[in-house]
Amino acid sequence: MKRIKEKNTAKVFIITLLVLGILFGIIYFSMQSDVNKSLITQKMLGLENTIKTSSQNMILPHLIIIIALVFLSYSIIGVPLILFYLFYECTSIGFLLAAFYNSFKFKGILFGLIYTFICKLIFILCLIYISYIALKITKKLLRILIFKENDSLYAHLKNLFLKLGIALGVIIIYDLFLYFFANKILTLFLGLLH
Repeated sequence: MKRIKEKNTAKVFIITLLVLGILFGIIYFSMQSDVNKSLITQKMLGLENTIKTSSQNMILPHLIIIIALVFLSYSIIGVPLILFYLFYECTSIGFLLAAFYNSFKFKGILFGLIYTFICKLIFILCLIYISYIALKITKKLLRILIFKENDSLYAHLKNLFLKLGIALGVIIIYDLFLYFFANKILTLFLGLLH
């Protein structure tokens, strides 16, 4: 029972972080000056051409980020950085949705949700998973350091490292999907921006 409660606490914490990040992004957009908002709107108007003529190449940035986060997850001081990065990504989603709404109203929100679903969902889910595992690793390390629990740390960390490796593999496959198919799928929904 106690273990279920601890798992739920970590999940509630991460979900709260996600929601706060998205809300912060929306609020941050609303705090922009009219000049900045009009510049963002001008950039958004050129989005259709960008989607039609380019591919999303996020393979290297995502690999660097995920590998760094995996290694950070094995240190107690790295966990706040992982959680901050998750918050940052959610803030960018909130900012993006607010920018789409500002530029295209309700159709923009719909396109923004489709864009987020196609281009960010799997990456965000992997970040959530890594954050959850990082919290578990930190909890385990703290129990061993503070309470001197006599557990097999090596076996525990090896198991979690395998899970993080799977998350890395998922990100690589997802980034290949983004590169070859994401913009082609998004072109099907560009009519929402008119």
